[in-house]
Amino acid sequence: MRTQSDKPLPNLDHLDPLVGAVMAKRKQLRWSQAKLAKAAGISRRALLMIEKGGDCNLSTLRRLHTCLDIVMQAASAHVPTLDDMNAQNARERFGGVR
Repeated sequence: MRTQSDKPLPNLDHLDPLVGAVMAKRKQLRWSQAKLAKAAGISRRALLMIEKGGDCNLSTLRRLHTCLDIVMQAASAHVPTLDDMNAQNARERFGGVR
């Protein structure tokens, strides 16, 4: 017999990683949406919309992350320059890499 705790977590890849982390941690802790919403000072409806992929303020995300003890960290993605792309193209065309 399977219990609720045996259920695998759903695939959250379709969500923004900041929201996916909130959902995964909430489910791991077995918190209801109502419990998290109350702890974060937002409505359950607002949390429902966020978890469905809706927009929210950064301050709301911070409150959710704080309630769940999740560290929110800013990181910049490497955006390739034109020189980077030209060098990669040259390697692929002339360097035998495909």
